[in-house]
Amino acid sequence: MKFLVGNFQLKWVYDFITRAASRTAARAYQQNKYKLTSMKKTLQCTFLLLCATASTFAGTATEASAKAFMHRSAKIAANSTLEFKQDAVQGTVKDNTGTTLIGVTVVVKGTKNGTQTDTNGKFSLMAKPGDVLVFSYLGYTSQEVVVGTTKTINVTLNVNDNVLNEVVVTALGIKKASKSLTYNVQTLGSSTVNDVKDPSFVNSLTGKVAGLTLTHSSAPGGSTKAVLRGNKSITGNNNALYVVDGVPLPSLSSSALSDGFQLSDNGDGISNLNPDDIDEISVLSGASAAALYGGQASNGVILITTKKGKAGKTTVNYNSSVTFDKPFILPKVQNTYGASAPAAFDGWGSKVSTPGSYDPKTFFNTGKTYTNSLSISSGTEKNQTYFSAAATNATGIIPNNKLDRYNFTFRNTTSFFNDKLTLDANIDYTYQNMLNMPGQGTYYNPLVGVYLFPGASADFNQYKNFETFDAVRNINVQNWPYANNDLSLQNPYWVANRNLFANERNRVMGSMTAKYKFTSYLNLQGRIKMDKTNDFGTNKIYASTIGTLAGASPNGFYREINDLNSQTYADLLLNFNKTFDQFSLTATLGTSILNSKQRTTNIGGPIDIYKTPNFFSLYALDQTKLQINNPPFGFDPRPEYREQNKAAFMTATLGYHNYLFLDMTARNDWNSSLPKSFFYPSVGLSAVVSDMVKLPEAISFAKLRLSYAQVGNAIPPQYAYAAAPATYPISGGAISLSSGKQLEGQLKPEKTNSFEVGADLKFFSNKLNVTATYYTTNTTNQFFRLPAPPSTGYTYVDFNAGKVRNQGMETSVSSNVNFGELIWTPTVNFSFNRNKVIELLHKIDPTTGQLVNYTSFKLGGNTFIEEGGAYGDIKLNDYNRDANGNIVLDQAGLPTFSNNLITVGNVNPKYQLSFNNGFNYKNFKLSFLVDGRFGGQVVSNTEMKLDQYGISQRTADARTNGTLKYNGNDITQAYYNRISSQLSPTYIYSATNVRLRELSLGYTFPAKVFNNKIQALQLSVIGRNLWMIYNKAPFDPEVITLTGNAFQGFENFSSPSLRSFGFSLKVTL
Repeated sequence: MKFLVGNFQLKWVYDFITRAASRTAARAYQQNKYKLTSMKKTLQCTFLLLCATASTFAGTATEASAKAFMHRSAKIAANSTLEFKQDAVQGTVKDNTGTTLIGVTVVVKGTKNGTQTDTNGKFSLMAKPGDVLVFSYLGYTSQEVVVGTTKTINVTLNVNDNVLNEVVVTALGIKKASKSLTYNVQTLGSSTVNDVKDPSFVNSLTGKVAGLTLTHSSAPGGSTKAVLRGNKSITGNNNALYVVDGVPLPSLSSSALSDGFQLSDNGDGISNLNPDDIDEISVLSGASAAALYGGQASNGVILITTKKGKAGKTTVNYNSSVTFDKPFILPKVQNTYGASAPAAFDGWGSKVSTPGSYDPKTFFNTGKTYTNSLSISSGTEKNQTYFSAAATNATGIIPNNKLDRYNFTFRNTTSFFNDKLTLDANIDYTYQNMLNMPGQGTYYNPLVGVYLFPGASADFNQYKNFETFDAVRNINVQNWPYANNDLSLQNPYWVANRNLFANERNRVMGSMTAKYKFTSYLNLQGRIKMDKTNDFGTNKIYASTIGTLAGASPNGFYREINDLNSQTYADLLLNFNKTFDQFSLTATLGTSILNSKQRTTNIGGPIDIYKTPNFFSLYALDQTKLQINNPPFGFDPRPEYREQNKAAFMTATLGYHNYLFLDMTARNDWNSSLPKSFFYPSVGLSAVVSDMVKLPEAISFAKLRLSYAQVGNAIPPQYAYAAAPATYPISGGAISLSSGKQLEGQLKPEKTNSFEVGADLKFFSNKLNVTATYYTTNTTNQFFRLPAPPSTGYTYVDFNAGKVRNQGMETSVSSNVNFGELIWTPTVNFSFNRNKVIELLHKIDPTTGQLVNYTSFKLGGNTFIEEGGAYGDIKLNDYNRDANGNIVLDQAGLPTFSNNLITVGNVNPKYQLSFNNGFNYKNFKLSFLVDGRFGGQVVSNTEMKLDQYGISQRTADARTNGTLKYNGNDITQAYYNRISSQLSPTYIYSATNVRLRELSLGYTFPAKVFNNKIQALQLSVIGRNLWMIYNKAPFDPEVITLTGNAFQGFENFSSPSLRSFGFSLKVTL
């Protein structure tokens, strides 16, 4: 396991911690707590022991470096002593009835040194006089006890009947008592995304949040689409809004596909975060919970709270993991029938005497992902500091696919004037380098040649040497004997090594928050955050790549993309929280401003035939064939889009007797891309029934809630207004932008009206928890852009129209069960969503005065949206059938196709179910997640092509068994050529699947093993996608083409999903 993969020198980190230890020890010395030299050397010793342990575990340290570390460690340890001695403190924990409690957590405050009570309620751990022991147990009020001179401490815990009085983070980072909430908020700890890590940590939320549907690329660090409560927008954004510490985060997603071309998926904005910096994740599924975000709230919010420094002893955490990846499911190909001709690229030839041994999996590497993170937390009651550095380094299963990402975070929180003023400053820097992130589709994709290779009659290994020297041209050219008239047929290794897509990202985020407390119930908070991202991408297509992909140039093709994104956010919040006898009022009045800017320069073209081959520079391009930017940017060589959104908002929660709560929010948005402001209200009511009336003893807590909200979904600025006509000079001529046309100049954002009702229940002294929510949403003002007749002088017409409805249910059941020293914490999440398209487009075209009627739109691939149907319906040409439903054959005995499109399925699951388990026994921890998606269909272009080329195992079985004959003639090839001539119902598969998604088994070594110099050390075995329990499709149904609205459920030579296995190490000093 590489320590920060060699890019952070051990000496650098060692010196950093040594200096930090010196400063910390100096402060402690002044307070007469420790001897400076003793503390400094103790920290040095533990750090060296950590490095030696990590290096030995990974096998990456050289012998010389290991000896040097051990020599230094022994030398320092020999002179290191602690001034205070720790002794074993023991005792018994009971409840207020005198019953002993099993599994009570006992922790030395501010440390990871802890234990749990045994079957007799007894505990024992090392502590010294002055330490504070924290006793906590689900359903009981936590208690703190200061260690004195006695070695025995007995504690009585009182039942806490109002566990939901805990505070949760809601919209804009506002904290509220959870029992007062009138909507559903699901809260997850940092371990959710850190126990079994993924390069894109959002993927780790799969199956852990009711109502959340995640689809993602299998490439390390690729984009992820997160949909809460179904797709609402036909042409706009359906992704949840990500908010970090109360501030919205730009998406930065680059995943796109058009006619089989997806160049590369360079990831999204949220995947840049270091998951070890995350303290808590709150999922605001519904519009009511997210209403304070107004025009950005339609799709729900995933709210992330990051870590701060903590007062007390300096804590150093080091987390490291390594995972090894293999393809999960691959298509089945045949090796018994050769090519139809010596140079043919198919499997329609005669049966070979000796079957070949070709297996597509030989092309794939073992993917490796190393993640390393170091964090330091320290501070006093007045000043707290947090620092972290992290590295993620991955090589994908496809050759020459790499990801390197480095994160640095520094945060400082300081209070002044008797804690009336608090300043919180934070800066994050991310550097990311991606190479050849798998781009799905037919082109620029090595998997096309891998899956279609005629392995029965050719040796794939000879093409691992993907290039040969051309003496005439004096360059290396592609080694591939097959005809290149088919765009998809290139040497897969050539595609991986000579069709290069690289992207470099530099991202800086800085924020400052100031909060002043006027009184105990009134404070004013202001904050500002800046987020600047610079993406620089290159596309290098080497000479001898097929002409269509190289711009018909024999010398290659080159493109540069420079994308600058900046976002500045600021808000001012006046917060009030006070109780008046039987009433309470929590209120916030605020205003915010968000400035966004994007500038893109996208220039490429074929290399001039008179220039040097493979000379990748803009100066070498054929100036007459330049490609300058792509739609929707038109052909502006340097398009820049700016958007400003101003808002005023308020939220208020009025409580009565602490069991009845009325919640109201209001927000007004002024957006620069829209002609007027828009108002978004919400109202909700919750009643804690268990505090209002006496319920059966088994019911510990019962709350009913309902809410209504109206929120929006903003239109991207490049679509929201019509640009004025403009002409830009280029070499050899000029290009012109034509103006568009808006609907009567009054374009509106999409509007979602949402209603939800739910219940939160706790049973048996809070040991069984049930949360259920029913919701319904209606989204109107859908955005449509249609081409305008040329005679009007406009290029397009924009419309607001349409209505899409979603309704469904989210349920979560969790428990905490003790079997002696074994503690089991199961959670079951269940959700379903029903989508229906109520209405599409029926409007008057302002350019012609004529009625425009659209009852169906094609989203992409074979997915449609149609009135009366559902978002993501799959439509195909069915076979002609007789009255009994039998397929009608032609004179050659082959199926015939109908010209009518029919709906054959829908890409969305009917419901989702997950079963998350955690087991704790002494120092052992086992967790695993089984989840399933039930219902829905997917379409496979890969399987269709395998049949068309005679490479699929099906085609070989049909020939071997002689099952496809007509009038005594073998029609196997003709049959498969016919059914694969277009996507037919044959290639529709059920998307139902159930899998063991995550597994983690760990052991935590107690502090006494290390003489309390290390607070905790946990070693774990981890895995992902270890077992596909049920799946009828010949591929993983969760493998998708991209994360946009189009081509959902459409599999087209997609990179296979991954089965991962690895190890993790977590150390706390």
